[in-house]
Amino acid sequence: MKAIQVTGPRRLELAEIPIPEPADGEVLIKLEALSVCGTDMMAYRHPQPEEDYPLGHGTPCHECAGTIVRSNFTEWPVGRRVIYLPALNLNGGAEYVVAQPETLVSLPDDGGMGDWLMCQPWGTVLYALERIPVAGKNIAVLGQGCIGLLFTMTLRQMGARKIIAIDPNEHRLAISRKLGANLTINTSRVVPQKVVHEVFGNQGADIVVEASGDSRALDQCVAMARMYGTLVLFGIPEEKEVTFDYLTAIAKQLTMVGTVSATCEAPAKPIQQAVDLRAKGEVDLSWLITHRFGFEDAPHGYELYADRGDGLIKLVLEI
Repeated sequence: MKAIQVTGPRRLELAEIPIPEPADGEVLIKLEALSVCGTDMMAYRHPQPEEDYPLGHGTPCHECAGTIVRSNFTEWPVGRRVIYLPALNLNGGAEYVVAQPETLVSLPDDGGMGDWLMCQPWGTVLYALERIPVAGKNIAVLGQGCIGLLFTMTLRQMGARKIIAIDPNEHRLAISRKLGANLTINTSRVVPQKVVHEVFGNQGADIVVEASGDSRALDQCVAMARMYGTLVLFGIPEEKEVTFDYLTAIAKQLTMVGTVSATCEAPAKPIQQAVDLRAKGEVDLSWLITHRFGFEDAPHGYELYADRGDGLIKLVLEI
């Protein structure tokens, strides 16, 4: 079978390796759709120690869906369509994977596999908002890539009072307005902190969502938040160490909420919630996918995602 493998910074190849054998307590899945995520860029784009290359087969990819082809579990039979959650291993970029049942999310029998896979990033947003009351709140969302746009959409659905979407890309901001943003700020033209304070009565935002993954963004989030406000930290920068205005954060007595659904007690639960809501017709996620490629074009797809070019929001590799 084929699997992706990173051999150096921004160098990805397809390797030929044996199909894995499931151990006791595992199923074998034939993957049919993979999606590239900003988290994958940490391993793809950011230089690793030379001795770490090549990275493991299937890395980096953690959004993947397919069909179970070998199983001894009655609740996870052969033929069941699933999303597989490799958690922080990021090793789902292959034609076949072995998985434990607790890492699986059940999918309906109909519909495109890539379309259902969009429930994975949306589920992570649902998880992030479980602990934060948002109805009636003034909220700024910094970054309008896939995750930032999903925050904007979901916050509108959950009854946020006003939503300001912030990004340097005008194409993404146009989508933000369609999804329910009351105001958009293009950071290539204006300083967002000043506008946020003007719109929210010179107090700042009740909640600021950091969804850009830019290591410089945390200072902006602190500046945009009101006294006793909340910062939702979702974006993952490529740098492991990030500095920010600590004194202002504690002077404002801000609450910081870090959120990574992959490390929660039941990571499949919020993704299953997203799937069930989409199955009921309560949400349309088709707008997320802007690019589709075959698995053989994975090197080109990862490079395109790294540059965020050509109006890209979400890219799906079909196997």
